[in-house]
This record gives sequence, structure tokens and C-alpha cells, in this order.
Amino acid sequence: MSMIEIQSLSVLHKSKKYIVHPRVELITDCMSNKRGIYEALCLVMNDDTQTCPKQFFDELSSRETYMIYRHTLDDLKAQTAATILLNVNINFLESKYVELLLSEFGSDNIIWELVESSHLHSIIHIRDRLSEIRKNPRVRIWLDDFGTARANFDVVNVINFDGIKMSKNLFWDLYENDQTLLKHMIKMMKRKSDKVIIGGVDNFDKYVFCKTQQCLMQGYFFDEIKNSAVS
Repeated sequence: MSMIEIQSLSVLHKSKKYIVHPRVELITDCMSNKRGIYEALCLVMNDDTQTCPKQFFDELSSRETYMIYRHTLDDLKAQTAATILLNVNINFLESKYVELLLSEFGSDNIIWELVESSHLHSIIHIRDRLSEIRKNPRVRIWLDDFGTARANFDVVNVINFDGIKMSKNLFWDLYENDQTLLKHMIKMMKRKSDKVIIGGVDNFDKYVFCKTQQCLMQGYFFDEIKNSAVS
């Protein structure tokens, strides 16, 4: 099987030309499972300078973001039937382009992963919008990078997410220093959501720990699986 490849695309924004290089990372519950979820990520370049993807997307209009997502989904649809995860900010979730993408890729399972750094009051403000989007049976809403800000404990108490992804930095810290607390935190997250996803799984020992806790996983450890699997 061949490696998943997504063509790069050029984006002209505020008179600057950016080259967006999309890629995917595998999210799975088992190292032998090649039918997991693919998270669409990207490298963004302006000339020879790398740009922070989050900052780049925060500055784009919803229309510009839609064009990138559409390009990415179109390429992925031709290569895999797996569920695709897209990182989104609140501005995009409030836009009409969510419905447009869902109408164009209506037969595909899509996860919208809400950037955790969004302010609590902003997330609460779109609570009804999230409920509206989730009426589509093929759509799920996840919270990204749980544990990177104090507010996210309040967020998961207010909104029921389909998945919560733990910050890899929090995972690394607790895995090395307090695995008992880490296990308790995973149990708490499972009470708040159907799925718990652990980022930063970069070796076999961390994989075994997450597997024992029955979590979905993501990290460098799965690169070889992802690069050899198209399903």
C-alpha cells in the first residue's frame, strides 16, 4: 500500500504568498489497527520562512480556510475511507462553510476538533451552534489539547464533547512524574466524554500504558503505521 499524500496548495493572503503542505497523522487504539482516524495537519511556508499553522489559520477568512479544507478532504477522499479530523476555530464553526463542506462530503465521517485555546465564554457562546452541527450523524466534535489552560476544566463541565484530546505536554509530564494522577485524570476525562485521546505517544512503553487505559493514541510511534496504510 502506498503512503497517503496530499498535494500542496498556494494561498495568497494580504499580498503574501503562502505554500500550505497538508499531511496526516494517525489516531488509533492499537498499533495493528490501520483503519483509524486521520488528523489533517499542515506545514505553512512563506518564502523560506515557516509560519505557525494556528496563527496562519486564525488570520484567514472562513472562505480561505474552507478552500484549504476542501482541497485536503478532496485529496483524502480519493485515498482513504477513514474518518478525517480537522482542527477548527470558533470563527469557522460559526460560518456557513461548515454546512457547505458537509454537503460536499456528506457521505464521509468528519470530526471537527475545537482549538482548546479559545476563551471559555466564546465556547459557551457557540454551545447551541455545536449542538446544531452535531445533529448530523456523521459529525463529531472533539476538544483539542486538554490541559493547556485552566479554563478547559470548566469547558468540559459545560459542553459534552464526543472526544477530548489530552495535551502531549501534560501527558509527558504526568507519565514521567505521577502516573497515578495521570490515570485519575484519564478516568475523569472518560466521565466527560465518549473518547479520550492521548497525544505524544512516541515509544512502546507509552503505547502500552495508553492501551491499558483504553485510550485512542496519536504520536510519532504510529508514523510507520500511517505511512504504510491506506484503507
